[in-house]
Amino acid sequence: MAATERLTDKLKSRGIRMTPQRAIILAAIEQVPGHITAEEIFENVQRVNSYINLATVYRTLDLLRELDLVTEADMGTGAMHYALRTHGTHHHAICRTCGRSIEFSDDLLESLTRELRARYRFIADANHTVIFGWCEGCLIDSPPAAP
Repeated sequence: MAATERLTDKLKSRGIRMTPQRAIILAAIEQVPGHITAEEIFENVQRVNSYINLATVYRTLDLLRELDLVTEADMGTGAMHYALRTHGTHHHAICRTCGRSIEFSDDLLESLTRELRARYRFIADANHTVIFGWCEGCLIDSPPAAP
């Protein structure tokens, strides 16, 4: 079963109507293997149905986020990025200088999330984390100023 069909079933099981606009938006998100901005979704949707506006895309993304079907992340580009929850748990280290994104595995954050829970009784939602810093190449070319 395709991700769009599973998402459609989840929406219907929660009593949410699957409109043609939502179906087109879900299909646009599913076509991207990683992250996509609302504006990129809008551009893709416009090729299918020029009557869907950007506000509809944002409302649909808000709904999908509230239902925990998509994740939202600030990837440092000035626009929020979205990915289907089915994209899985993953994290990014993004260079502040060149914008390079390095995807890293969940095991690097496991001890931190365990310690937050044990020490502070805090349960971290760390299914999609973005950490900003500097890549090796940018550190060599122009190291950041000391804090």
